[in-house]
Amino acid sequence: MKKIAIAAALHAAAGLACAQSSVTVFGVVDTTWQHASQGGISVSRLNGNGGNQFSRIGLRGTEELGDGLSAGFVLDAGLNIDTGAGAATSTDNVTSVNSGGLNFNRRATVSLISRTWGEVRLGRDFVPTYWNLTTFDPFGTAGAGAVTNLAQGALTQLSKTQTGLRASNSMGYFLPSMGGFYGQAMLALDEKAGGVPHDGRYYGVRMGHAQGPFNAAVSYGSTTLASGDVSTSNIGASYQWNQAKLMAQFFNDRKDTATAPSRSNGWMLGAQITLGSGYIPVSYTRVKDNSASGRNANQIALGYVHNLSKRTAVYTTYSRLQNRNGAALTGGGVPGVANAAWSGLDIGVRHSF
Repeated sequence: MKKIAIAAALHAAAGLACAQSSVTVFGVVDTTWQHASQGGISVSRLNGNGGNQFSRIGLRGTEELGDGLSAGFVLDAGLNIDTGAGAATSTDNVTSVNSGGLNFNRRATVSLISRTWGEVRLGRDFVPTYWNLTTFDPFGTAGAGAVTNLAQGALTQLSKTQTGLRASNSMGYFLPSMGGFYGQAMLALDEKAGGVPHDGRYYGVRMGHAQGPFNAAVSYGSTTLASGDVSTSNIGASYQWNQAKLMAQFFNDRKDTATAPSRSNGWMLGAQITLGSGYIPVSYTRVKDNSASGRNANQIALGYVHNLSKRTAVYTTYSRLQNRNGAALTGGGVPGVANAAWSGLDIGVRHSF
């Protein structure tokens, strides 16, 4: 009887643990046919990384620990659906690693979460300065119309770092819900013994406020590199006005070198306009650096996303990026050509689960 009672108690405890825990498989499968051209060169291709949302597959889980405390994890792997290959990652925030296998490159974190004190998150995660770019971009930084074609393009110093979107070896803190105020702080370690001190270290912060139809946030980040530190800041805002969500952002970056620092700055105005069961994203973006010639580029993008269901959509985007004064930015698919315009057309389907 005692053995039976012990077994029953263990079974009940296991059932209680299962009731307090959950693990979910999630993902996005997004593939677009894209035609891109620049400087007399053109290509038609399948872009399996995603033209409306980035393709991914992941696991997330939580466990209630009691007294308002919980533990959680996220393992999020980027995918290229056209080939089935995994996306690139970085182990030291300096060099890129891409084996073509499944890497949890997008996010790989474990957290302790308190309703009162906020969240402490450890692992590879999105940096604070990236959130403004994607949150206040009508295209969500995906596809031909992404603001990152310019905000992280060849005129910016972020294009030369591994910490423009994410950082490995990071320790992060997120504020709890505070009447619409939100915030994030991150320190990412370089983990190098000897050599250049702190080569690859990143730190950043973000603060914002969302209430009713209005949302705005400001962020700053800095990466220590042997070739010269790179810092970036941005501010973004959105306002829901009837059937249109209006968006705007300003961004700049700087690289400190032995001579004069290299700088770039830019801005974006855009909107998402509800139309039937879908919406129209539209944006205009401009960027300029501090080179002697004043290299600059602008991009205008227009699209339509039609929701077939809550999880499936078809979409199209057309974007034109114009280079001037020696700029050679490209939206992908073909190499950048100085002073030549890049144009891209996306037609795709996206399914989330």
